[in-house]
Amino acid sequence: MANYWVIGGTYQDTGFDTPVGEETKVGPFGTFEDAEKEWSKLAWQSVDDANSRYRIERLDEYWVVGGEYEDTNFETPVGGAEERHGPFTSFELAEKEWSKLAWQNVDNCNCRYRVIEG
Repeated sequence: MANYWVIGGTYQDTGFDTPVGEETKVGPFGTFEDAEKEWSKLAWQSVDDANSRYRIERLDEYWVVGGEYEDTNFETPVGGAEERHGPFTSFELAEKEWSKLAWQNVDNCNCRYRVIEG
């Protein structure tokens, strides 16, 4: 699932490198079209300010989810909630964490981890 964000705000100058305060980050939006609607709204609100700018960015997030479960159906986590590790900016980084956690628990048949997007 793609995560689109509208990012921007007011900057020191028209180089748009140094924001005044923190950049605004609105989202996530599931589609580019939804992000574009928000971008349009924010851009029109600041149309008269030459130092304001907004952009749409696709930010993929990957999580490693899992842990120890009550049995090998892997439906009920021990303690009631699955562990969440992340977010990671790429599948490869999440996969490295998944591998580390899986190998740490290789001898426990009730442990399972998976990489998810979003």
